[in-house]
Order: sequence, then structure tokens, then C-alpha cells
Amino acid sequence: MKTEHAVWIAVSFVILFIVWKTLEPLITPIIFALTVAYILHPLHERLARKLDTNKSAILLSALMTLLLIGFIFGMVLWFRDVTRSLVIYINEALNWFLSLNLPPDIGQSAAILIERVSEKMSEYILNYTLSIPKLLLQAIVFIAVFYGILVHSRALSEELYALLPEERRDLGIELIEKAKYTLNAILRTWLMLSIFKGFLLTLGFYVFGVTNLSGAIAAGIFCIILELLPVIGGWIVWIAGAIYLFTRGNIFAGIMLSVYGAILISPGPDITIRPKLVAEGAKINPALALVGIFGGIMGFGIKGLIIGPVALGLLLTLLEEWKEQKRKG
Repeated sequence: MKTEHAVWIAVSFVILFIVWKTLEPLITPIIFALTVAYILHPLHERLARKLDTNKSAILLSALMTLLLIGFIFGMVLWFRDVTRSLVIYINEALNWFLSLNLPPDIGQSAAILIERVSEKMSEYILNYTLSIPKLLLQAIVFIAVFYGILVHSRALSEELYALLPEERRDLGIELIEKAKYTLNAILRTWLMLSIFKGFLLTLGFYVFGVTNLSGAIAAGIFCIILELLPVIGGWIVWIAGAIYLFTRGNIFAGIMLSVYGAILISPGPDITIRPKLVAEGAKINPALALVGIFGGIMGFGIKGLIIGPVALGLLLTLLEEWKEQKRKG
């Protein structure tokens, strides 16, 4: 009997290893598909009530397909210029941060951490091999997973709850609800608002003539990165753009960009929109965000922007629930 169990365990590990090696090259589009599907699920539910589940999923998948096609061909046209500008922005910002009068220990630790993150991001951005077939394959996987999650969201939710052990089922349900609360704060509020700000900054930089389209896209990506960090925000980018316009003698455009940035990028949305989106108690812990983003990028590359904060958020949820159960016990 023990031999039989050992054989089945070995077979299970072999199957899991093969499955992992199969999914590993496609893990990035799968993770982003799961993330986008989770963010858009409330919209899918509303559309499903007016249409039906399949039609709603098809409509959202078609919209995502159009966005992906635009993104892929945009990368083909502007990839080199965008990546070059983005690396320049990142390096200049890091050099400015290191030039601040920080205490020796903090400055040295920050220098080491920032240098490693900068190297990792620069390596990922500059060494990414642009391949249309590869990008199209990843886009197909993204759409397939995105559509499947939306269509089978209720069945997947029921399966998740069905897997909970009968013993302490209430604890499992409570953990799932707290995990959903954490994911809502991280994905639907924090990440989504940061991406929206990055889009607005790209539009502002291009319309007010700060840089060309490639530079504006790079500035928008940089804004998203800064918005994901605690304390620091996208205001740094639009202020730098306004100062650049002022120094070039374009006073009117500089004033207009300043008004545009203050109202639509930062701090305007942080005062008006963010409090409405983030429920009390669901705010992101700054230390958690910092460690999650930097550690995620260093460990997983660009997908670590999602994996790191989400994983640490779920871990924090488990720890809080464990402490609460110990107090009750």
C-alpha cells in the first residue's frame, strides 16, 4: 500500500512538473489575463444582466482584442524610442533620488536597492526581443484565458468554495472574503487608477508638446511606475514636463500642463476619486507596496508588478486572520 502511494505521489509530481514547464513560457499573458478579468468582472456582471454571459464575454473579449492589436503594432512602431526614453527617465529619476541628502545608512541601502531594480528593469526593457509571432501568440493566450474566466466565473467561484474542507469551513470562507477585499484594493483601485493616470499623462505630454509620441508613452509608463510607489507619485513627471516647457519659453503650455496635471493626474484624483474607490481599511500599506513592487520586479520581471503586491497582500490577510483566530481561541 505504501509503495502504491509513493508511486502515485511520484506520478503527481511528474505531471505537475510537465504542466508547469508547459505553462511557464505563457505565464505572463495568463497572469495579466486573470488580472484584467478580475478588474472587469463587475462590468461583465452588469452587461450579462442586459445581454447574457456569453455575449458579454464576447463583447469584452473583442474590445480587449482591438486594444491588444493596437498595443502590438504600437510596440512595433515605437518600441525602440519608447524603451530608450523610458530608461533615460528612470535613470535620471534614480540619480536625483540618490543626490538627496539622506543619512549614510539609508542612502547606501537605497542606492543598492535602486541600482538592482534599475538594472533589472533596464535589462528587461532593452533586451526584450520584439517578435510579432511571439506577441501574437501571447495575445491569443491572453484573450482565451480572459474569455474563459469571464464565461466560467460563477462555476470557478463555486468550485473554489466547494474545495473548502468541511472542518472550519467558516474560516475558509472568511479568508476568501478578506482576500477578495485585498485584491479589490490592490487591483481595482490602486493599479487601475495608476494606469489611468499614466494614460492621461501620456495624452498631456503629447498634446502640450513636451515630447514626441514615443517619449510621451515612455513618460506615461514612468508615471504608472511612480504611482505604484508609496509617497512618490505622477506629480513628479508632470512637474518636470512643466518646468521643461517653462525653460523653453513656452509659458502658456507650461501653465496649461500644470493645471491639467494637478487636476487630472496628481493630486486631484487622490483627493476626489481615490477616497471614493478605496473603502476604509482597504488602503495599501506603503511598506507592503514598496517591498511588493521592488521584490516582484526583481523576482519575476514586469509581471512582478502584480504578483509581488498581491502575494504580500494575501499573506498579510492570512497573518491577520491567524492572529484573530488565536485571540478567539
